[in-house]
Amino acid sequence: MTAQPAIAPVGVEFRRLTVDDLDVFREIREEALQKFPQSFYSLEEDQGGDATVAAYRHWLSGTILGAFACQTLIGIAGFYVSPDKRSQHRGHIYTVYVKEASRGQGVGDGLIKQLLALAAARVEQVHLAVLLTATDAIKTYKRNGFEVYGTDPRAVRIGDATYDKYLMMKKFR
Repeated sequence: MTAQPAIAPVGVEFRRLTVDDLDVFREIREEALQKFPQSFYSLEEDQGGDATVAAYRHWLSGTILGAFACQTLIGIAGFYVSPDKRSQHRGHIYTVYVKEASRGQGVGDGLIKQLLALAAARVEQVHLAVLLTATDAIKTYKRNGFEVYGTDPRAVRIGDATYDKYLMMKKFR
């Protein structure tokens, strides 16, 4: 099974982000971190480091796609192939975020479809982890062929609160 071609919502352009987009990427990532700290984090940011360094590391590790409406970045999603030689048949989707005002319009679906089209040519399967409480995201992933294969209990702790994650996967072949 191969990924379906991505159909962009009206007025939305999907494209790979470049280092020239670092500032707008950093802005949307900071928004995601502030609104959903249980979902978005990196070692640099957890240790009080510069978000720009964390953002730049994303470019080094794979592909970041952006969704633009009226030349404004409204959504992001990342993909990378496992660096371990024995796991290079596996890809990973991460940092999927759509600004609140743009949700429910197919932007998340479009980002996932674009990443899956890119991934299908490179890997046999794609993995992701998503909080159990992110029900809209889970529906989007399931619509795009992902299945839950496990639960990571208490995967994230912020203060006294813990959050479980679903582990999801889509096989191409």
